[in-house]
Amino acid sequence: MQNILKTISELRKNNVNLIAVSNSEWLSLFRDEIRNSIAIEGVFTNRNELLQVLQNSNRTLDQKAAAILGYFEAASSIYEYGNNLFKENEFSVRISDIKQIHTLLMRYEKQIGSYRGELGAYRKEVVQVTESTFTPLNPFYISNTMKIFLKWLNQNIKNKEVDRIRLAALSHLLFETIHPFRDGNGRVGRIFLSFLLIGFGYLNIAIKGTQKRDRDKYYAALERGDDNFEKMMRKIETGFELKISDIDNYAKKVDSSLLEKIIKDRLSDSVDRLKQSKFIEVNYDAEISLKEAAKFFNYSQDYLRNLINNKKLKARKKGKLWFVKISEIDKYVKERK
Repeated sequence: MQNILKTISELRKNNVNLIAVSNSEWLSLFRDEIRNSIAIEGVFTNRNELLQVLQNSNRTLDQKAAAILGYFEAASSIYEYGNNLFKENEFSVRISDIKQIHTLLMRYEKQIGSYRGELGAYRKEVVQVTESTFTPLNPFYISNTMKIFLKWLNQNIKNKEVDRIRLAALSHLLFETIHPFRDGNGRVGRIFLSFLLIGFGYLNIAIKGTQKRDRDKYYAALERGDDNFEKMMRKIETGFELKISDIDNYAKKVDSSLLEKIIKDRLSDSVDRLKQSKFIEVNYDAEISLKEAAKFFNYSQDYLRNLINNKKLKARKKGKLWFVKISEIDKYVKERK
């Protein structure tokens, strides 16, 4: 993984805003992450639908739109925060960070009534998880277990000898085994996973989920990895007083190899995509055709044409073709952020 870190470091030198909505190539990667992550939960959308929802952010009348907007706001906010912490060499994780992810993720679903729990609050009921054979932790023990979990995580973050990919994988597995919230745990967990990767100096990842074979591969990785952590949950439920050293002991026996491979493969994908970007000085006053603009900013020509028709993007017509300044699209992207 050192090669990936080295490549990311080089990309950072060329582009200060590597992880930012204003970076069109990263934004494209981020959109794919959203589309795949919500697909794992059974909410399927294509690229055009996703773009339309993000464009018309005030229209949250259905579950799909609420899921897309919630993920976009929760992830973009925490990723920017994690990236800033990394750059300042101050990365750590607080309980409030995880609760904030849940609050932003589920707030639109709360508005439309499809989520009836309390935003950012741990669940108070016993739940069963579809596509899984494990039983989440009894709600009575969630609060204390999450505190010890984050103490364990932050202690390992400080230890430079700890394998960062394995730590991220173990943290994702433990979070999903605890399953602290009433709903949204899968999406919160995947955002949390990318937050850790960004804080460790990597990039966010899009765990594939639009195809059944990819979802099955991800479920298999979780199933293989959660056995020992589930044993720890059952022991906690007997009144066992959990300590950081206990998590260490159980974690040593966890087989996170499948999940680690998924993380590494998706990280390679993320890096390869951003390497395609032309991080060069751009003439923002240059006027380009909609076809060129669509390729440059990863928006469809129809999408850009709708922006022009709705007077949300300045452009001028030359014959039968529309032309737009790069600065105008860049302005639009930043305003959308």
